Amino acid sequence: MVSYIYSWSQRKVWSSGRLEVVLTEEARNNRVVFLTGAGLSADSGVPTFRGEGGLYRGRVVEDIVSRRGFDQQPSLVHEFCDERRVALASVAPNPAHFMISRISTDYGDRAVVMTQNIDDLLERAECENAIHLHGFLTRMRSIGNSKVVRDIGHRRYWSGEESNAPSDGFKFRCPQSKSLFRPDVVLFGELAPEYSKMHTALKRLRRDDLLVVIGTLGNVLPVAEFAENAPCRTILNNLEPSEYIPESAFDDIFYDRASVVADPLETIIRTALGPANESTPPGL
Repeated sequence: MVSYIYSWSQRKVWSSGRLEVVLTEEARNNRVVFLTGAGLSADSGVPTFRGEGGLYRGRVVEDIVSRRGFDQQPSLVHEFCDERRVALASVAPNPAHFMISRISTDYGDRAVVMTQNIDDLLERAECENAIHLHGFLTRMRSIGNSKVVRDIGHRRYWSGEESNAPSDGFKFRCPQSKSLFRPDVVLFGELAPEYSKMHTALKRLRRDDLLVVIGTLGNVLPVAEFAENAPCRTILNNLEPSEYIPESAFDDIFYDRASVVADPLETIIRTALGPANESTPPGL
C-alpha cells in the first residue's frame, strides 16, 4: 500500500487503496510540470550513476566523471559511460515512464517533462519531448564542434568487443573538425545549458497548475526550494524521506516506488488538468 501524506485543502484522500479526487475549479488550461530523477528509473534496474560506495575502480566518481577528469584521463570517462550505455540495453521502461508519456502525449504543450536522468527510458516509452537536464547517454558530441552530435544507441564508443562497436568503429571522428567525440552528458564541474529551460518552466507555473517531482533526493537540484516558491499545488513521489526535502515543502507526498504510484498519480493529474488535447493559449 502506498504511504501517503495529504493536504491541499483536503481535495483528495488516499486510504485503504482507494483514491478520491474532488475538482473544485476550471481545469481546461491547467498545466503540469514533471521534474524527475534516478528514482523514476530505479524500478527498471538502471544502474546508479555512482558505483558501490560512490567509487569506480577505487576512485571517487565525482573525480572521474568531471571536466577535470576528462581533460586528464578521457579513457576512464569513456569506459565509465560505455559500461552504463551498454547496460541500458538490458532494461525497459516501467509504468511510471509510460504514465508520464501518456500525459505528455494527451496534453501536448500543457505538459512539460524534465528529467535529471541520462538514460533513454522516457523515449523508449514514446515520450517525445522530454528535456534531459544533464544530457543523454546514448548521444556523442564532437569535441571540436559541439553542434555535431551522433546517437550510437547502446554501443560503446571508446573500446571493447567489436560486436558493441558503432557502425563507424571505435573512436570515430567528427567529419567536420576531425576531433574525437565525448559523451553528450553534463560532467561534474560543467554548466548545464538545459537549466535555463527548467527555470523558465518553473517561472511559468500558475496557481492551478501542478508541479510533480518524482524520484530525486534534492541534493543536486533544490527541489524543496522549487516547491516552496511554486504558486501551485506540488506533489512529491520518493521511495522514502530525504534529508534535503522537508515534508512541509510539498502539498502532497507519496512514499513508494514510482511504478507503484504511477496509477493514482495519473488520476490526480488528469483530474486537475481536465480534458486532454486542449492546448494552452499562446502567450500563457
